[in-house]
Amino acid sequence: MSQGIRNGALAVAVLVGMCGIGSAQAQSAVAKGDGGDKIPVVRDWSSRSVIHRNPRTPEEFERAGRTADMRARYRDPRYVASLMRRIDAEAPNQPQALLAGNARAGGVATATNDRRRGHGSPAPTDGEGSVLRDWSNVLGGGNGGNGAPGTFPAKYNFDITATPSCANDFVVYGTNAPGANDTVNTREQWIGTFTDTADTTGTITLGYGGGRSITLIADTSLNTGNYFLVTNGTNGTARNAKANNLVAAINRWTSTTGIVADRPTGGGTTGQVRLTSLASGPQNFTVSQTSNGAGFTLFTQSTNGTGTPGQPTIIAYNQLYQGTCNGSWNQNGATKAPNVMWAYNTGTGYVVETSPVLSYEDGGKQVAFIQRSGNTLQLVLLKGRATEGQPHLPNTPTIIAANGAGYAAQRANSDSVMYVMTLNGTSNVGNTPTYSSPFVDYGDDVLWVGDGNGRLHKFTGVFKGTPTEVVGGGFPATLEAGLKLSPPVSNNGQVYIGSSAGTGTVGGKLYRVNAATGVVNATSAKLTRDDTPGVRESPIIDAATGRIYTFVYNDNTSVYSDTGRCAAFTGEIDGCRAVIQFTEFFANGSVGSRQFVGRGNGTSRVLYAGAFDDAFYSSNNGTGALYIVGGRPDNTFYATLWKIPIVNGVMQTPIQGAEFGARDRYEEGAGANSGTDNLQQIAPVTVQKNGTNEYVFVSTATYANATGCGAGTFDNSACIYMYNLSDLNGSGAGTGAAWGTSNVPSAGLAAPGGTGGIVVDNTSASTGSSQIYYTQLQAGGNAIQASQSGLQ
Repeated sequence: MSQGIRNGALAVAVLVGMCGIGSAQAQSAVAKGDGGDKIPVVRDWSSRSVIHRNPRTPEEFERAGRTADMRARYRDPRYVASLMRRIDAEAPNQPQALLAGNARAGGVATATNDRRRGHGSPAPTDGEGSVLRDWSNVLGGGNGGNGAPGTFPAKYNFDITATPSCANDFVVYGTNAPGANDTVNTREQWIGTFTDTADTTGTITLGYGGGRSITLIADTSLNTGNYFLVTNGTNGTARNAKANNLVAAINRWTSTTGIVADRPTGGGTTGQVRLTSLASGPQNFTVSQTSNGAGFTLFTQSTNGTGTPGQPTIIAYNQLYQGTCNGSWNQNGATKAPNVMWAYNTGTGYVVETSPVLSYEDGGKQVAFIQRSGNTLQLVLLKGRATEGQPHLPNTPTIIAANGAGYAAQRANSDSVMYVMTLNGTSNVGNTPTYSSPFVDYGDDVLWVGDGNGRLHKFTGVFKGTPTEVVGGGFPATLEAGLKLSPPVSNNGQVYIGSSAGTGTVGGKLYRVNAATGVVNATSAKLTRDDTPGVRESPIIDAATGRIYTFVYNDNTSVYSDTGRCAAFTGEIDGCRAVIQFTEFFANGSVGSRQFVGRGNGTSRVLYAGAFDDAFYSSNNGTGALYIVGGRPDNTFYATLWKIPIVNGVMQTPIQGAEFGARDRYEEGAGANSGTDNLQQIAPVTVQKNGTNEYVFVSTATYANATGCGAGTFDNSACIYMYNLSDLNGSGAGTGAAWGTSNVPSAGLAAPGGTGGIVVDNTSASTGSSQIYYTQLQAGGNAIQASQSGLQ
């Protein structure tokens, strides 16, 4: 079957499943090419939590006599995304937009697609030589907003058979900072002046440090990107020319720094440049220079900011793609990516510290997320409207619905609307963060979320009906009181969720809950050491084999007596990082089947999920590999990439890969906690097949040593790495290398503080539209987009 015909058939299935219309009616829409044949896809944290291997095309469903099953499957964006992944893998050199378009027009698709995308020019570098990302945008006013460990943005693709859409493709980020409205008084300002010095070299660095700073480089020929043009000359004309060029360079990076520049003298002869913070309040941004900064007198503060900076809790960006939405790739030129689609303060003092999820059948117009203030947790349903709010000036949604019926009545209208539901009962303890992101069963329009007090909550009618928390009949379901719960996953009438570990027999388990009654059908044995984060990461379900993958950082408990353990390092506690596999209907007290991925002696760290390769997704029998970040077998303090082969759904002996951080502890010492533990943050692994290449993305917060990421020290050495599975020796594309400890990354990109979870979007022929999205964890971290093929 040709790619274009298959896409058309898939569009029919999506229309039938999502809208319930007749097949003939759907076929007519596709044949006309009237816009009814779009195939949207949502990619968020949960896209990786239920694996649909080797998903069926509509023809395959029909031949098997499973049309009713097809209708249900195609209402689930996770299934549609899996099928598009399969289609792309089977036709890696044919751009979907061209193929779908040609098929609709009755033509033959013959285009080829080089997926190793570049920008058409050498990659620009900043003052420290690191590769620049496509864009970086502030997540709040001043130095507010940053990522949270293990959390993901949510990406919506309007139509993955068409050219990526500038207006309708968007990405949503929680800001992990208390919501606040801007009280506009005085914005902080700094003034600097070009002198008569005829200097044409030097750099000027401005911002808040880390991810919200930019180094601008004086140059005698370049006047784009982070370069500003300077020429010899001491008269007023030369000085003003330098000042104008510096102003333009600063303003190219306003979305990164939150700082704008202008000429306070209106173009006079003094060569002055004024910096102004976009946010109110005392900002304390910094400016420094080297080599006399091209004859520039150092900026000094002229006005201290007053008032309170604004801070959104949730923010969305569209116009994402450099080269598609803004002409040729322009190094953050006059027309920038991204555009702030909307930014809202959904609760003053509330923090969105877990991952958001999106609706599907309405064009992704709604977002659901959990926000917390102290021990109060709330589920927020929000339908935004374009042009409302900025990072430093968030809006409040136009309509605040008083109840679920009011929200349901308003969400089809043009105004923005929000409905807030406080979770039933005591939903958190200790006034500390929670870790459970919401999971949506799209077919039944049910949302599941765990809380910070050991209970599983169920909400019905979230995106299509009347939103309501189910209270009674077993819900909220109490698993073990007082525990922090993981993100839940539902499949086949069961909900799976993990918990933090207390003492004795309390917590550190995987629970299997009846989705209809709230009855805990089974509880695993205790899987982790006492008083640790326990099973904090969400489990992953392979729906075809009914196997569940669970991730623990320290598996040392009294139930394990095997000799193949990770031996304790000198003066340290015993324990392994482990992936533990369960069957879908595991029995009470089950210990599962474990594979070790290095020592795991920490009592406060988390093993985040691995990711499966394309071979696993495409297989009929669950054969492929899982990639995950662990440690050395003999020493905890080295971030190490591992490959776990899987044959017929069964995990095999893990194979150790490359170390990508020299170590992950600042000061080692005897005893479990006598050294200074920096609580190294390692992101969940993301794997993406893109044409003939398959990329593994990982990150570390310290001791990174890739080019552009630092020198392998504790400070200023955070990095996101890209490993190409077809190019593991780091040379030209396709040269390959066997998996092993000598593998090297193909690219690296500085990521202050490390990163949260990484989501991908398209496999596209359009320049700038095969990307990854993540947040930096350092305080004042930004939302980031970088290319899949080289982290540009």
